[in-house]
Amino acid sequence: MQTEEVGVAPSTAEDALLRLVMAVGRRFRTRADGDDVDPSQAALLYKLKYHGAMRLGDIAEAMKLDASTVSRHVQQLGDRGLIQRQPDPQDGRASIIALTADGLVSLKKTIDQRRSFISASLSEWSDVDRERLRTDLIRLTESLGDPA
Repeated sequence: MQTEEVGVAPSTAEDALLRLVMAVGRRFRTRADGDDVDPSQAALLYKLKYHGAMRLGDIAEAMKLDASTVSRHVQQLGDRGLIQRQPDPQDGRASIIALTADGLVSLKKTIDQRRSFISASLSEWSDVDRERLRTDLIRLTESLGDPA
């Protein structure tokens, strides 16, 4: 990314997207009042919601994280009853990590808090602009090859 002056609009779509990702990333990684889980743990809950129960190694691979980091999050979330370990039906020595009902509630609360921030940011946008943004973001997400 080229160095940009403060207050100067990005000159390319790529630079605009990088600026957006940085701004949203900072906001989403910041703990909000009433957060039940750390934002990085919420990402793990989100992955389980959309992909279903998974082995720890598969979670680490899907999230592009070190297995020790995922293991620590799994332990903390399990201690709080937000996920549970189940025996892997294909390998009795391994476990499958699954989201619990409490984990789903906690994730919903976290997502609702972040959605509220975005809704406020888009409150003055027209319905046409919001729909165009939705369509473009879906297309970009598909191009990135990362559905959830």
